[in-house]
Amino acid sequence: MKRIHNKDDIVQVGLDLVLSQGFNATGVEAILKQAKVPKGSFYNFFSSKEDFALAIIDKFVAGRVETFLPIFSDESLSPLERVKKSFEVLIERFEVDDCCTQGCLIGNLGQELADHFESVRQRLEESLQMWTGGIATLLLQAQQAKAIPADLDTVMLAENLISSFQGALLRAKVKKTPQPVKDFIHLYFDRFLT
Repeated sequence: MKRIHNKDDIVQVGLDLVLSQGFNATGVEAILKQAKVPKGSFYNFFSSKEDFALAIIDKFVAGRVETFLPIFSDESLSPLERVKKSFEVLIERFEVDDCCTQGCLIGNLGQELADHFESVRQRLEESLQMWTGGIATLLLQAQQAKAIPADLDTVMLAENLISSFQGALLRAKVKKTPQPVKDFIHLYFDRFLT
């Protein structure tokens, strides 16, 4: 029986490879070999490697939305606890990673590709804005519940949380330990926002 080659299979394999070795170090041939797909198949699905980058960003973001949606809507937790839990879940996944090597695809590609492909930079920015919006909504709820000061700009705080988290992920990759992301949780949620 002839195998039907699926774009989603190529995107998932490519996402895994890019997370483990970076975009520029991941060749089309390696993706196709791991996906067990003939060489010509890649360009049947993607017009370029840039188009492929957009597809893996979309796949990654869809996974994050799937992760965050139940957390963000869990009304058994306070809004601030939901924000904290969303970062803790990401940290748990990061800790499973082999020696903290993967990080976040959005941060990784931002560093690697934002200056090379405008469409990729824009998609990364849209992804970060979507994440910021979700966190800012919860922070606004926390503010309305008087859990955080009324004079805090919740969008600015959400962006700062995400930027700090991305920086902690980078440090964790360099140090080969999840301690920087654990410190992020401790500082923001056990000290600054209490």
